[in-house]
Amino acid sequence: MNGLLYLGLGYLGAGLGAGLCLIAAAFGIARLASAALEGTARQPEAAANLRTTMIIPAALIEGLGFFALVICLLVALNFGLPKGGESQPSNATATTEATH
Repeated sequence: MNGLLYLGLGYLGAGLGAGLCLIAAAFGIARLASAALEGTARQPEAAANLRTTMIIPAALIEGLGFFALVICLLVALNFGLPKGGESQPSNATATTEATH
């Protein structure tokens, strides 16, 4: 029962971590786009330069968000794997016992 509690809490933590990372990435991109649109409204002739300088950091923020999501998913998927300390019979012993 205690192992299932840790498993459930691990999944909950990984899900919350993924959600927080993606919310933070979305907030960062929204602030970046807001600042770029404000700059375009103040100086319409600089719109092309602002758009170019906005796209590069937006791609970096999005990549960082996806990287954090992948890490959280790997952590979540790792919780279900058996740990190294548990003793499990190998295939060689299981087949030997089955033939005798």
